[in-house]
Amino acid sequence: MNTYFALVHKDVDSAFGISFPDLPGCFSAADEEDDVFRQAQTALTLFASDQDTLPAARTLSQLRADAEVCAEIDGGAFVIAVPLVIVTRKLRYNLMLGSDLVEAVDFAARAIGVSRSEFVSDAIGHRLTTQAGAVLLRIGSSGKFFGAIDGSSKSAKSVAASALTQTKSAKETSSKKVASAAAKILKSKTASKAAKSVAASALTQKTKAKKAAKKK
Repeated sequence: MNTYFALVHKDVDSAFGISFPDLPGCFSAADEEDDVFRQAQTALTLFASDQDTLPAARTLSQLRADAEVCAEIDGGAFVIAVPLVIVTRKLRYNLMLGSDLVEAVDFAARAIGVSRSEFVSDAIGHRLTTQAGAVLLRIGSSGKFFGAIDGSSKSAKSVAASALTQTKSAKETSSKKVASAAAKILKSKTASKAAKSVAASALTQKTKAKKAAKKK
């Protein structure tokens, strides 16, 4: 497991800017402080999904020795840690579980059509992402990373990028191409909830801009 550190900075009358010193090109923004960590997770997921390999994460001590990072912190930026778990090969483990719990797991697993191991693995992954704040990535058959938000298509990435960088400004708008892609994602039966949430955010910004234009 790698833990990547992100710098969060905010100027007056601006959104929170998020950047990863060890991952050039991986950045995001959040209007509210409560959304900063979630946006950092999403940005890391999208960035990693487009990479063949990822650079090793520096420790906090190593980052403190970086003059550019220190300058950011001196300028008011703060640091957040985003754990990254890359799921590769599977190994067998012995776990002590209550018999009634295993019975319930088997019942639920059969109902949704997965194995006991897959059910337990998904449950562990869910707790890692929701309670430990980790980004969970798997390696597909092509050797590419993929995570909670599907980063395989260019349209999905464009929609996500538009949503991640938008602010509260009524003047800001998603492009027609991005809005069209977002609409398709919302109608898709296979798109994940995370992808649909990002698409809805991009479309909301388009709607705001249209309303602002009509008022003029």
